[in-house]
Amino acid sequence: MWAFMSSRRQSVLVKSNEEGIQRVLTSDYAFLMESTTIEFVTQRNCNLTQIGGLIDSKGYGVGTPM
Repeated sequence: MWAFMSSRRQSVLVKSNEEGIQRVLTSDYAFLMESTTIEFVTQRNCNLTQIGGLIDSKGYGVGTPM
């Protein structure tokens, strides 16, 4: 998938989530995005939906000074 996408950077890659969402809403475009953001956006815009499940699942770590 990456080889295909990187060979067509100008037509498939976007610079921000907002740009990706606008392309989904205005054209024949599928946008891969982090799941928490997808949940947030689809709950606020009824014209968007998530297709399928998660591709991968990862945890987050937070570092703080002691």
